[in-house]
Amino acid sequence: MFKYILISGFICTFLGAESFDIFLQKAIQNSPYLESSALAVQQTKEEGDILTRYENPTLELEYSSFKPDIGSSDEGYRVNYSQPIRLWNVADDKRAVASSNIKSANASLAQKRAIFIRDMSISYTLYSQAKMLLGLGDEELQIAKKIYDISVARLQSGTISKGVKLQAQVDFEMSENSKDFLSLNSMQSYYSLLKFAGVNEEIELDSVYDFTISADVQNINNPELEVFKAQQNQAFREAKLNSNSVEWINLFTELENEPEQDIVRVGLNFPLAIFNDKSQEKRVATLQVSRTELLIKNENSRLNIELKKLQKERQSLFRLSENSEKILSTQLELLKMYEDGYEISNINLLQLQDIKNRVIETKRTLIQIHTALNQNAIYTNYTQGSYNE
Repeated sequence: MFKYILISGFICTFLGAESFDIFLQKAIQNSPYLESSALAVQQTKEEGDILTRYENPTLELEYSSFKPDIGSSDEGYRVNYSQPIRLWNVADDKRAVASSNIKSANASLAQKRAIFIRDMSISYTLYSQAKMLLGLGDEELQIAKKIYDISVARLQSGTISKGVKLQAQVDFEMSENSKDFLSLNSMQSYYSLLKFAGVNEEIELDSVYDFTISADVQNINNPELEVFKAQQNQAFREAKLNSNSVEWINLFTELENEPEQDIVRVGLNFPLAIFNDKSQEKRVATLQVSRTELLIKNENSRLNIELKKLQKERQSLFRLSENSEKILSTQLELLKMYEDGYEISNINLLQLQDIKNRVIETKRTLIQIHTALNQNAIYTNYTQGSYNE
């Protein structure tokens, strides 16, 4: 199957062309988009430190001047030190929120990386298909040239008319034109792939790669689903944090110096949750938990259907591939018979060109099936979470 593709692969390997696996890893490492997403995770960690850090203490200094109506004046001072203290359960809840925020950011990074791999792989299959179609264009041109050469020889021997020869010439020239279009499309797909990968220089890239399903289809670990789960946990932790109406108490100590006495005070300052008990924030977070739960349920259903569709699609593609291979085998046998027969007898040129066109069309169909099977494997891997880090 695809003998001309295998030959192309051997040539690329001989020339030291870069494999898709190496190309993909370089693109992942050098992607500014993924690097920016990784920085977002680091930013979330820093924000978590902000969320869990303690408040600064306050220091009050006061100077007093005493001037009684009778007697000499005197001086005094007051020093007050106050430290907000976070309640123990609140500290745990804040750490849990910070942790859930980091997990959510990591889930988002994993999703973006998986999408990048998926889209990069799809772009590569289009490049690979364009290269295979270009190879098929070469093959079509060679066959058309052979038919044209035979028609020229037959015209010189007087066994066909000039009109038949011109028809073969038109078919040959159209094949040349078609190859030029295929060459243009191949070039466009190559540069489109480089642009997507963020590569700013031309490289020798192997165009032969078979994508396979890398894990059990039933083990759904889809990156989008993981993001929803992380968001649900995030909302749950925020709801738990907001259930604390009071987060801080203030511990203070004070030293007051007066002319006739020194006063030391130690005490606690308790905020009263009368007007702001965070009930609204708690309800908002609780509603978000319910929303993400519904989104997770919907996503699970969608993924199950998507995987079933991909499985059935793959089975159909394999059947089409097998049938097309059988058809191609018969067509190639018939084409050879017509080519050999046309050199020695007056076999109808139109019949020879028709079977040539059918051979090329069947090979084109096989290339499209091959690409569809690769893309099916890519989407299956992405859907079940095989591209997760």
